[in-house]
Amino acid sequence: MAVPGYDYATLYLTDVTAQQQIAQQLAEQRTFYESVLEQVPMAVAVFDAQHRYLFVNPVVEPDPITRAWMLGKTSTEACQRQQHPAAVAQQRQAAFAEALREQRAVSWDEQRANSAGVEYMQVSYQPMPGPTGTRWVIATGVDITERKFAEARMAEQREFYESILNLLPVDVAVFDAQHRYLFVNPAAVTDPEVRRQMIGLTQGEYLARRPHQPAGLLEQRQHYFAQAMRTRQDVIWEELRPGPQLMLRRLRPVFAADGVLRLVVGSGIDITARHEAEERQRRAQALLQEQQDFTRQVVDALPDALYMMGPDGHPAFANAAYRASVVHNSHSQHGAEKNAIVQDELRQIGALDDLVMRTQQPHSRELTFTLTTGEKRYFNVQKQPMRQPDGQPGILTVSSDVTAIKRARQALEQREKQYHDLVYYSQALICTLDLQGRLLSVNPAIEQLLGLPADQLVGHFLYETMLPEHHAGLQEYLDNLSHPSPNPQIIKILTATGERRYLNYYAHRVAEPGQPPYVVASGYDVTAGVRAQRALQQAKQEAEENARAKEAFLAHMSHEIRTPLNGVLGMAALLQKTPLTEPQAEYLHTMQHAGRHLLALLNDVLDMAKITGQHLQLDHAPFDLAVAMQGAGQTVAALAEEKGLQLTVALWREGLDPRVLGDAYRLHQVLLNLLSNAIKFTERGRVRLGADVLRDAPGGLTVRFWVEDTGIGIAPEQQAHIFEAFTQASAETSQRFGGTGLGLAISQQLVAQMGGVLRLTSTPGHGTTFAFQLTLPRPARPAAPALPPAAPAYDGLRGRRVLLAEDNPVNQFIAVVVLERWGMQVQAVANGTDALDYLRTQPFDAALLDIRMPGLSGVAVTTAIRQHPDPVRATVPIIALTANAFDTDRAGYLAAGMDACLTKPYEEAALYQLLVQLLARAPDPADQ
Repeated sequence: MAVPGYDYATLYLTDVTAQQQIAQQLAEQRTFYESVLEQVPMAVAVFDAQHRYLFVNPVVEPDPITRAWMLGKTSTEACQRQQHPAAVAQQRQAAFAEALREQRAVSWDEQRANSAGVEYMQVSYQPMPGPTGTRWVIATGVDITERKFAEARMAEQREFYESILNLLPVDVAVFDAQHRYLFVNPAAVTDPEVRRQMIGLTQGEYLARRPHQPAGLLEQRQHYFAQAMRTRQDVIWEELRPGPQLMLRRLRPVFAADGVLRLVVGSGIDITARHEAEERQRRAQALLQEQQDFTRQVVDALPDALYMMGPDGHPAFANAAYRASVVHNSHSQHGAEKNAIVQDELRQIGALDDLVMRTQQPHSRELTFTLTTGEKRYFNVQKQPMRQPDGQPGILTVSSDVTAIKRARQALEQREKQYHDLVYYSQALICTLDLQGRLLSVNPAIEQLLGLPADQLVGHFLYETMLPEHHAGLQEYLDNLSHPSPNPQIIKILTATGERRYLNYYAHRVAEPGQPPYVVASGYDVTAGVRAQRALQQAKQEAEENARAKEAFLAHMSHEIRTPLNGVLGMAALLQKTPLTEPQAEYLHTMQHAGRHLLALLNDVLDMAKITGQHLQLDHAPFDLAVAMQGAGQTVAALAEEKGLQLTVALWREGLDPRVLGDAYRLHQVLLNLLSNAIKFTERGRVRLGADVLRDAPGGLTVRFWVEDTGIGIAPEQQAHIFEAFTQASAETSQRFGGTGLGLAISQQLVAQMGGVLRLTSTPGHGTTFAFQLTLPRPARPAAPALPPAAPAYDGLRGRRVLLAEDNPVNQFIAVVVLERWGMQVQAVANGTDALDYLRTQPFDAALLDIRMPGLSGVAVTTAIRQHPDPVRATVPIIALTANAFDTDRAGYLAAGMDACLTKPYEEAALYQLLVQLLARAPDPADQ
């Protein structure tokens, strides 16, 4: 073709037929699914990730015009059009955000007004993830209005009966099978708070809280309770109480129809004046009334309708289930309201009554009852003759609703048709084939996938649709197919268009009498999943590489910061030992405070990295809880005093053993973070640290720790994010008070690793309380009481020879000054090669090696000297001086043969203690 300005042009054409066919198939599938969803008898809607409607079925909005309008609109816009309250829209938006954030289903009950009054819907949002995140959210709704009204009626009934029990002048207590209180009325215990505390306690636990009880009272009550459980009968006894007061006690076990114990009702009546006839009669009548009430409660608790019909055709007795059924039963209507169906049902009931009275034998039938709503329900009716208290003949009837069983039986009759429809309409790929791999039948889903009609598939071999390299494997699979266990397989096939697809197939070998065996196979197209899995593996590998790079970066930055920081703090410590003027001392204090603050920030960042990288290991050693709490309080006491705040530490009762197993350092870190935060955000008032013992058992101590302040508080909308890393309550708070926002995030993670949950309660302007609960095990044997550390006796190192290998001049100078002040003879070198030469040729009592040095590293020097043929030189104590703060680094140094590690910046006392410990174990080289 001619193109102006060019000699020729090249035209490329691409065949998009397959793409168009796939697009058409997808459109047909969408139409099919939407037609199915429109017939579902529940509300169904589909949203995109921005909460916009993608699909709405008629149950959500019957009006087709409104449904069409809703597509592309947000839920809030739809609520405004449908005139729902703003609270409904807000609730939906919050649930939608939670479902996306948590990637799980979120359900709630929604109340809305309609033309009939109020309706309740149980709504659920289910996020559906895709390869790149949440693609859509499926919302469903079920009408639960009837259930809500039924629950309200049940609550009213419970309140009605409890109000009656609460007004009874008789002690009433209800127990479960373990003798735990379920209910206590005011006649038994007048104090409502005590009654509330009793619920869930056993008799023994309750009486233990009530001093001055008569001797043997608990044993007596437990004996009669056991007797009532054993004999399954009422137990009555007289109990003498202080006063003196004589009580008539009764225990009555209540069993369900299946014989399982439901509850035990205990009652007590004061019969102190029982010798007076009038009092005896009054109490007998009260006891009789109680028995009648109890019988009524038991009968009313039955789910089956129970009633006694007298000769006049009216019920002489009926339980609650029967009375409730009368409201909905068309049999209770009169006159012309009874149609022919109801009349026929009544005739069947009358005939059964006549049969029972005539034969004086029990009989049962399955009868139908038509409700006032027109619904037909099925009941198993059992009738037997029985005399009434006045001697008149009657019929006792028990009616059980078996509608669910009846309908299940009817459902079974439709199962065969449903199986056929399931295979035909299922989107699963279902087929049958013989043991040679010849297709016997296929469902439409296979036709659609392969692009071939059934008549071109049935009778052909399955391997004709597979890649040639899989042909032999198919026959081997069929030959080894077990019965009846399924064997999932991933196979690759070719469609009519030549496209490769991956199928996940389950096959079952079926053998019926008199028929050749065949195979039933079902599967799904997992092409997208296979491709996504490959992409996921690649993403996982990249994420792991990023994590390793992040950890290496943090380790490097930690080393680069700690090295000069060791010089700053070390020089400050040396300067502190010189004569200073008052302003100079204040400047020095400020410099040390800033250095330690920088070190604390660095440690926080490293702790957060360890936590997120799951490298943090907790210690498990004995320690004293009281000492840990008092130590945290003492650490911040000066800061609280400087701000004029009242700081208190509230411990538990005296006499409690505070020794437990755990990580004292990390607990101290959490308490210190919470106390520091409380002091920082409190301008006036007080800060309190406390601990409440919730349970003290031989196996462990359960303690609730709390830190309370009267500071600025935290707004409710900010509390949900307060535990996020690098987060503070607000930008204004961050600017005003400073900080990194890591303390609470680290504390929350540490508490979680120790088995607790860090929670907060706060009121803006009134203060905040942080609390967490831990269960700490007891040590196997009592530990010796901790002795205060002795003051360093630096003369003990005088005359000892030490090799110092440090390439940083400032850090080397500091270490030399400190060691020589202790009277040690120091040989300082600036690289690992010189250090190894000295260790090989000269005797030393100890060696201090930096890790990163020119030439040989500290680890390389250690590895080489440990192989020295002279055992004295090969075992010289070596301390690693390192700016690497990760536990994995320390473990590597110890594995290389070093005796101890000291992280920069370090305290003089820590270095001294290590030298004393190591030199006490090592022989003097001069003696060898």
